[in-house]
Amino acid sequence: MSSSNRFEHPKLIVDDATVTYNNGHTAIYDASFNITGGSICALVGVNGSGKSTLFKTIMGLVTPSSGSVTLNDEPIKAALKENIIAYVPQTEEVDWNFPVLVSDVVMMGRYGKMGFFRIPKNEDKEAVKKALERVDLAGLEHRQIGELSGGQK
Repeated sequence: MSSSNRFEHPKLIVDDATVTYNNGHTAIYDASFNITGGSICALVGVNGSGKSTLFKTIMGLVTPSSGSVTLNDEPIKAALKENIIAYVPQTEEVDWNFPVLVSDVVMMGRYGKMGFFRIPKNEDKEAVKKALERVDLAGLEHRQIGELSGGQK
């Protein structure tokens, strides 16, 4: 699979993943599924059913005791270095009064592609512009993040 095709059509595979914590509690047992790029899916379950653990496993924060998680046929920890998957936690710990612009926050998503001093290049600025357009926030790049509505955040 060519590199560009891998990024255009990513594929996440969870194959027989089991997560058992050190205390012996099995949070996920034998989970298997595939998700292809462009898909919209939801994970629904009762409290304590392992939803957060599954997301942590997909993000490489928790290692399965058996089974595997791959993205584009690579182990998840290697794939995460390519910055093609992200996780939005269910709770936020953001100081919305911190004086930072919308464009600055979006630019933070480019940090992995920037050099050591994180000085944005034209391609980074263009990526931020396109990202804001994609989520209908073009024109708000110079606003403070605390001025955004709940949905805009």
